Amino acid sequence: MRPSEKAKELTDKYMNADYTDISIHGAKQCALLCVDEIQEHAQMIETEYEGYNNAYQYFLQVKLEISLL
Repeated sequence: MRPSEKAKELTDKYMNADYTDISIHGAKQCALLCVDEIQEHAQMIETEYEGYNNAYQYFLQVKLEISLL
């Protein structure tokens, strides 16, 4: 999945959650928190991921794509 697709998927999950009435800004902030948590653990794994050198690099691009939504 391309980083732009993952960014949209993560943000949409918060926008469409039944238990919340959240703005796009709030959804983006929640998605960024998720990516931060993933990156914290991904930096320990040095294998290729989705065409990137590692998962940390992939999710770095996802963070950029979230900010562009």
